[in-house]
Amino acid sequence: MDGNGRWARARGLARIHGHKRGLDVAEQIIDHSMSLGIGYLSLYVFSTENWKRPNAEINNLFGLADKYLGRFEKFCADKVRVVVSGEREGLPPKLVKKIDFIEQNTKDFDGICVNLCINYGGQREIAEAAKRLALQGREITVEGIKANLYHLLPDPDLIIRTGGMQRLSNFLLFQSAYSELAFTDTLWPDFTNEEYDRILEEYSKRTRNFGGLNGSE
Repeated sequence: MDGNGRWARARGLARIHGHKRGLDVAEQIIDHSMSLGIGYLSLYVFSTENWKRPNAEINNLFGLADKYLGRFEKFCADKVRVVVSGEREGLPPKLVKKIDFIEQNTKDFDGICVNLCINYGGQREIAEAAKRLALQGREITVEGIKANLYHLLPDPDLIIRTGGMQRLSNFLLFQSAYSELAFTDTLWPDFTNEEYDRILEEYSKRTRNFGGLNGSE
């Protein structure tokens, strides 16, 4: 969800206004995903590299995450399961407490599963999984790493990055081995359901062989 800061700067606003608008768009996309029958949606909220930002912006980002997680009644009404991928270390205790509450109390919901990546880095996730295997005295294998990631979720079919950059930026590196990628110049606060639909339509026309051959080859 890239481009919040640039969106705000272009309007002469503080970066927090871009992040607030970005949260509104995230909720819009979650609702639209539910209407489309999408089962899993991962959102990159705060990366391990984002600690390099000013403290005021970091605190504002955590405040917005706390605000979203405070919508427990909506999660219950929509049967939204919420999980959070990332390290708890360094997060505000209030936010950690709310994460634990939401994960525990939505774990049996069968609507969309929203995976919020907070204090998340793909490289660290892989390293931590390997470390757990080593501490257990187990062989480090692809299957073993997969079983020790933050959550046992399906690998993403499609990864969309807004804001014009064409890279993964440490997002779901292990899980994205065969994900389809889509990039758009649209800044996240300007991302619409209509553009989302266009990207999904284009994705639906791709052939995914997962390293094999299709029938015409």
